[in-house]
Amino acid sequence: MRLPERLRRLLHRLAGREPNIEDERLFELFRNRVELKKELTALDDERHRLLDRLKLQEGATMRVEEQMASLEQYLGRFDEGYKSLAYYQLKALWRVACKRLEQFGAELARQQKDRERKIQLAEFDRAKRERVAVVNRELVEARVLGEQLQAEQKLARLKLASLQGFWNYFRRRRLFDAIQARELRIVEANDQIEHLDAQVQAIQAEPSPLFEGLSVDGRRAVNLAVIGYADLLYDRLAQGGLAELARQSTLKRVFDASYGTQQECQALMHKASQAVADVERMSEDLAEIKRRSDRLRSSAVYRSPEETVPNANSIAPLDAQAGTQRMAPNVLLDEYWEIHSALVR
Repeated sequence: MRLPERLRRLLHRLAGREPNIEDERLFELFRNRVELKKELTALDDERHRLLDRLKLQEGATMRVEEQMASLEQYLGRFDEGYKSLAYYQLKALWRVACKRLEQFGAELARQQKDRERKIQLAEFDRAKRERVAVVNRELVEARVLGEQLQAEQKLARLKLASLQGFWNYFRRRRLFDAIQARELRIVEANDQIEHLDAQVQAIQAEPSPLFEGLSVDGRRAVNLAVIGYADLLYDRLAQGGLAELARQSTLKRVFDASYGTQQECQALMHKASQAVADVERMSEDLAEIKRRSDRLRSSAVYRSPEETVPNANSIAPLDAQAGTQRMAPNVLLDEYWEIHSALVR
């Protein structure tokens, strides 16, 4: 609909003249056309977005296919077979150690969460009991006062009934006024008793607070234990350089790996296979982990009061046997066993 025609329709409406059926149909068609254009534009945008994603996926698929073809061609060479087997055996060792560390951190976080939740509930129950005790003391005092007023009122009514004769008129009058005033106090005492009793019930019916997650101290304790466990894993796998070789398998491609002769590759494969079995059945030495955590806690530095992961430069590892400081490796700085995925934030 052209602009002059729309103005004409607007003038007709302002003049109080109803538009005819044809004008209404044209206006409806114009509105539907605008809505269809909006939907078409949105669908066109979605189409371009999906095409971009398809191009990215095709590129990723092509790269993977090229890598697979190169790997197949590489593994087809007899002299590279043992090296490749050793490489993937070391990667398996790395994955097993990562999984063990992640499971340890998750279990430790769950235990810490349960511990903090129990402390929170115990504190909530203690505070609730204290509040109920305070209100109960007030309730006891209010009931004692109410019973006392009821007893005094009963005696006053008996005394009023015993005052006969006109000569006791003024005494009866004073006693009657005192009874009326006491009745008001009795009503107030009963209201106070009901209010305090309802307050006690409301406090007892209060739901437990929601658990908002681990505290900063709790997360720090878990993270220090995870770092200590990662350091212990390194010490268990340090013999023969297995820990460092496993880490290097994540930093370089199989084409760039080199482990010596066929006999040396076979010996390395045997050691890596044995190490995988040892890690899988290894039991956590909680006393040793606590010792390492306590040492880390004494030197750990955090960037802010809310930070839960210590500064990597503040972690000074100790050799498990000699007890002397060593500069490397720093399991947090070198990201051994994908340690950052096991830490809680």
